[in-house]
Amino acid sequence: MLGTTRPTSDTLPDPHAPGPFDRARPRVFVAVAVAFAANLGSLGAARGQAWASEPGLVGFLLLLVAPAALLFLLPRRPALAAVLSVAATVTFLLLGYPWGPVFLGPVAVLAGVMLSGDVRRARLIAWSGAALLAGGVSAVAALIAPRVEQVLADEPPPPRGEWGPGYGGHGWNADDGGWFLSPASLIAAAAWLAVVLLVASGARDRITRRVAARAAARATAAERERTAVASERLRIARELHDVLAHSLSAINVQAGVGLHLLEKNPGQAREALSNIRDTSKDALAEVRTVLGIVREGASPPAQGTLHDGAAPLAPTWDLTGLHALADQARAEGLGVTVELADDVRGLPDHVVGVVHRVVQESLTNVRRHAPSARRVTLRVTRHDGVEVVVADDGVPAAGPAEPGYGLLGMRERVEGAGGTLTAGPRGDGTGWEVRARLPVPQGAPASTPPSDEPETGDTA
Repeated sequence: MLGTTRPTSDTLPDPHAPGPFDRARPRVFVAVAVAFAANLGSLGAARGQAWASEPGLVGFLLLLVAPAALLFLLPRRPALAAVLSVAATVTFLLLGYPWGPVFLGPVAVLAGVMLSGDVRRARLIAWSGAALLAGGVSAVAALIAPRVEQVLADEPPPPRGEWGPGYGGHGWNADDGGWFLSPASLIAAAAWLAVVLLVASGARDRITRRVAARAAARATAAERERTAVASERLRIARELHDVLAHSLSAINVQAGVGLHLLEKNPGQAREALSNIRDTSKDALAEVRTVLGIVREGASPPAQGTLHDGAAPLAPTWDLTGLHALADQARAEGLGVTVELADDVRGLPDHVVGVVHRVVQESLTNVRRHAPSARRVTLRVTRHDGVEVVVADDGVPAAGPAEPGYGLLGMRERVEGAGGTLTAGPRGDGTGWEVRARLPVPQGAPASTPPSDEPETGDTA
């Protein structure tokens, strides 16, 4: 549909799209879980690391820095949150507290940074924080390694396997916790940190794409709704124009006749007034029909409910209405010949509606723009589709004709039904011709066949 947007699978993520950690609820959940696991886990880890001391009040407070930063500093101060969590972790390790669970805090903060705020800025801060954490931990490991070796040398645990380079004739094993300080362990920890950040980055991209797709779908639905409303307004405007233009044009002609004959021929003047009354009554009934459809809240048919080429037109008529249009034009002095082929009976409703409006507007244009016309030929035939021809014998206007709302409405209506419309001077220069061709979909619902009226009427 023209003017709509459609989400695509390769939609780039919006750098400014909110992340899941921009909301407080997930941050509160993660912060509480990290605080509980880091504090409780550090107490247990201290018992397995002979060289480490149990965290006291200072240690517990340092373990709460990362959860607090995750909870209160994101997403507004991501850089400060990353720096504080890394600094608290490094301080915790320098004070000789156990390694292991303490890393849950900074890892959670860096992942939270990746999942909140601006995408590009979040990635820069998260990876910078990861580098800062890796460098700080490596520096702490180098600083405390001699003291750990000294402690293990004074009180060596039973050897159960080599985990790193030995100092003083023995190695680090699983019981003393010294394997945390080995280069291989530090490299493995850095690799796992990179994996966590890569997973968080991928999740952020996926969530952002999903949010962008939902936003695009909402925008598309809103645009479709606006287009449907505009189409409905255009349809109603066409209906009202066709009704009012035709009826007011006929009333204008009859009023002129009545005024001209008021004193000379009161009988014909009375007939003109009677025609004005009937025309205005019919016009009022049609306007009420159109407005009744609007008041009932009728919306355009859903896509796929109409046959190919169908246009949502209401109200519709059977072809007997063409005889009524011809009779009205004859009452105004035009000689109208109506030729309806036998095989045009039972056409679909929407096709009959378009035919009726094309004939109605064409006769209106004859009255308004071809006052010299005396004869009009109306022909409806059916071959591959339906062809409507309305031709008059009026003198063509000098210069190119400017299309008005009536001709524009006819063209929109015919093209909306999948047909084509041409309008212009006849080839022999004897008047104006409107020719519309409309397809007839197979299996479309048929209108009520016209009653048994003469198919051809001719009034000189």
